[in-house]
Amino acid sequence: MDIFTRLDPTKTYTTPQLQLILGAWVLSGFVDPGTKVSTTNGHVAEDDYTKQSIYSLLYSLYRSVGIVEGDTGESYEFTFNTWGYAWPEAWGKCPILSSDPQRFGRIAYTGLYQFNEIQEYVKARNGRVHVIEMGCGTGAGAHHVCHNVLPDCTYEAVDMQNAAIETCRRKFVPGLRGRLVATHSDATKLSIPDGSADFVAVNETHVTEMVGVVTPEDERFFRTAYRLLKPGGFLTWGNAIPDVTWQPCFDFLKSIGMKQVEVRDVTKEAILARDLDAGRADAYVRHVLDKFPAFRVPVVGAKKRLEAKLAMENFYRNPGTNLYQNMVDRTDTYKVVLFQKPA
Repeated sequence: MDIFTRLDPTKTYTTPQLQLILGAWVLSGFVDPGTKVSTTNGHVAEDDYTKQSIYSLLYSLYRSVGIVEGDTGESYEFTFNTWGYAWPEAWGKCPILSSDPQRFGRIAYTGLYQFNEIQEYVKARNGRVHVIEMGCGTGAGAHHVCHNVLPDCTYEAVDMQNAAIETCRRKFVPGLRGRLVATHSDATKLSIPDGSADFVAVNETHVTEMVGVVTPEDERFFRTAYRLLKPGGFLTWGNAIPDVTWQPCFDFLKSIGMKQVEVRDVTKEAILARDLDAGRADAYVRHVLDKFPAFRVPVVGAKKRLEAKLAMENFYRNPGTNLYQNMVDRTDTYKVVLFQKPA
């Protein structure tokens, strides 16, 4: 069982199914002693995994693990699958409580709407705006925006991972009285009508990751965002991606008619967030791995546990991992970007 490539994004794996899947992966170590995971920094090469399989596993794991205690002492369910960043001092007082275990994820979503142009747009419409998020994960960010950032908005949260959308429908949709809709779909194949959104939100979505190029998938993604926006609407986008990939993305967006409004570099704050969040991430990885007896199988269990630990920590950009170091040396930069569709 290759957990990096073989899992189905249309499925939500139950705890017994995860026990079997991870058990098969551990036992495969007797047959194939090789590993896709660097044992020094957790790096997994692009060709060795698919985002569909990885996210299918992660979102099913998050649901299976359920409520845990965070480093601040507060209990939480892991729903912000988001690196995030510390609140920049230049933005004034941080609106997110420092005791919130998932504060950096909330900050990342809040930051999408900190631009003056967005705030003026919202004010002119008395807060009644419609957001479409492409790649929403569990919908935790959508819920946060609806409650705390744009309290009069309506919101459609879209993700290709069924396990994530099921969490959104279970945990977040019921409390918003119809303001939040969760849609299971490939974001590039949406049937939503043209010109539906005031804002298209993209927060750490798994696109634009190839070094220095805009892929055909990226082009379809951006063209969909353009199609969904009302004239005068905004694409607001935050992510950590290869630094040399930003400009090709900007150039492509301009080529399809989008206007670049502002780019904010929050890489320094993203590194700080990972430093401050390391204890919580470490504890959560332990919670996950302790849940599965397969990692206690003699000979191969400890080896596979180490691989899983390092891979998850790298995915979270924990200090000491490959993806963390990429931000430190600015191979990857975290930016928050605003583009507008001309009126």
